[in-house]
Amino acid sequence: MNGCFQIQIGEKGISLLLSPPIGEGVMPGMVEIREYLDKIGISYDALAINSALNSLGEEEVAVFLSPGKIEPVNEQCRITVMRDRMTATLRLYLPSIGGLPINKRQIMEQLALEKISFGIDEQAIDDLLRDKEYCTDVIVARGQHQTAGKDASVEYLFDTNNSSRPELNEDGSVDFFRLNTLHHCTQGQVLARIIPEERGLDGINVFGAVTPAREVSRAAFSYGKNIEVSKDGLELVSMVDGHVKLVDNTVFVSDVYTVEDVSTATGNIEYHGNVEVNGNVCENFSIRTDGDVFVRGVVEGAVIEAGGNIVIARGMHGQNKGNLRAGGNVIAKFISAAVVEADGFVEAEQILNSRVTAGSCVNAEAGKGLITGGKVIAKCAIHVRNAGSAMGSATIMEVGSDPEMKKRLAELQKSVGEKAKSTSQMKKVVEDTARKIKAGARLLPEQLKHARMLQTALETTQAQIQKELKEIEGLDRLLKGDDNAHIDIRGTMYQGVSVSISGAVMNVKNEYTFCRLIKKGADVASTNL
Repeated sequence: MNGCFQIQIGEKGISLLLSPPIGEGVMPGMVEIREYLDKIGISYDALAINSALNSLGEEEVAVFLSPGKIEPVNEQCRITVMRDRMTATLRLYLPSIGGLPINKRQIMEQLALEKISFGIDEQAIDDLLRDKEYCTDVIVARGQHQTAGKDASVEYLFDTNNSSRPELNEDGSVDFFRLNTLHHCTQGQVLARIIPEERGLDGINVFGAVTPAREVSRAAFSYGKNIEVSKDGLELVSMVDGHVKLVDNTVFVSDVYTVEDVSTATGNIEYHGNVEVNGNVCENFSIRTDGDVFVRGVVEGAVIEAGGNIVIARGMHGQNKGNLRAGGNVIAKFISAAVVEADGFVEAEQILNSRVTAGSCVNAEAGKGLITGGKVIAKCAIHVRNAGSAMGSATIMEVGSDPEMKKRLAELQKSVGEKAKSTSQMKKVVEDTARKIKAGARLLPEQLKHARMLQTALETTQAQIQKELKEIEGLDRLLKGDDNAHIDIRGTMYQGVSVSISGAVMNVKNEYTFCRLIKKGADVASTNL
């Protein structure tokens, strides 16, 4: 219990009774006592009170204040508002003998006088008036803290991973019938739902001043054909049986075009959606689609261009004219004598005499896990069991980016900085000229001509900056993760293989086994897996 003080009025004059705290309580300080005495208008000796406070033990001490008599002092209260204006406390002071107790109406009037209007806790006031605690702060008003709220979001109810790798059998081969790359959906299936926004609470301090909560954003579906939105606007529903995928936060459902073989019976195929070929894609034929392509047989000297993934269960005999181009991943049993480009990864048990380019990784670890002949390029990594051959087949493997990209990025960053400084100066001159004209100043024809030329130059330079910033963004994306570029050899890399990692080149003269190749300084180095 806190210590307290009380005015005593006697025959000899006015005294201040100091009662020490009990247990963990604290004693009011000199500043608080002076404020109280000044408020009720009693003169005092500050040094005497301070000395008594400093020497106060476990017994009460009376300090003489002044001679004479005064009317009994009523019970007093003090209201304090915290710095953040979110809390107000009430503190009671003992009345003198004969003084009147304070009542709830007086406290409410005092709160109103202090302009405290929000979050008043009348129960706390009632409790304090019933069970008096003096010189103790009791919270009697609380503000409402602002809460952030929650933006609406879209929850997708299907697998949104477009980069799933196929499953491996126990013998290390790829199970091409369990590829996890096509995500089937059925008519009426809910594909996504909106989790509505939750508005935050406004902040309100004890004076009633409002700090509005942050505006929360709503969510909307982005989707293609074969999809509809439920009546309440909260669910996205497939209208057909097909395949669903998420591309750049847009949901697409493709119905599936199925054929036995791509041959003279079908001709070339051009389709907006997924294509499934139960048999083979014959030589000189082509498939072009913005969806996925799944071939259960073999592709022979054909061209396949897909906006999504290309999956070939029994592999590709390119015959030096076959071409695969995928906006997603390419997965095949084997790739032979073909050109393959994928924005995602390329996965095959064998890559033979082909030119393969992948936006992320090339994986040739399952089965024989062989890359021999040709050129294989990957942005991030190549994972291979055996590279080249004992006969020294010329094989090129490249990972990482061209050092020229980094040089170009540095040039662009410097150029943008210089142009930004130049535009700032030009903008200042143009704005100064505009202000002079608006103020009625008469400028010389040469000054007006110069201002117009500056305005044109400013617009041209700003357009160039935007163009260069876009190129910087693209280069940043290409160079991301470049420092981690590597080649993993899980079997043997033979003589005759040429390795390039982010511009560092090594021509293999001795066999390498079970190692990781990385760039170290300007060279290619071997480390343990």
